[in-house]
Amino acid sequence: MAIADLVLTLRIDLADPESALFADDVLQRCIHKGVYRLARDLEISLSVAGDEVVPDPEGETRELLLLLGQIHACQVMRATTANTFSFSSGDKRVDKTKQPEHWAKLEEDLKALYKQRLSEIKPGAAASPEDYIISPSDMKPIIYEQGGDL
Repeated sequence: MAIADLVLTLRIDLADPESALFADDVLQRCIHKGVYRLARDLEISLSVAGDEVVPDPEGETRELLLLLGQIHACQVMRATTANTFSFSSGDKRVDKTKQPEHWAKLEEDLKALYKQRLSEIKPGAAASPEDYIISPSDMKPIIYEQGGDL
């Protein structure tokens, strides 16, 4: 599937059909990042070859890829709006300082939706390393006491 087609759909999902918020190369990068994350999460073969995602993601896989693209776009906007300002002059006031928080909230909502949909397709796949700590069951603690035999 052509990345350009995915970018067009991603623009619709992000409510940016006129390219007011995102440049094409930014959304292409969001798709690229999503491809590798989705391939790892679903344990499938999915990659970018030229201007194509191979093999063509279909159905729920395609929707999850677009959802990851939205998540990465939110991260871009958080970085873009991190230096926003507040300005007032007389009776006019412009306050853009809450934009990064709003993008972060949207990102968290989209991540929760991604994890939910991913777990429906592949139970247990939504657990990422930051969500849990692995404790191997065959490990036993060794307690050393002073003067004890080894």
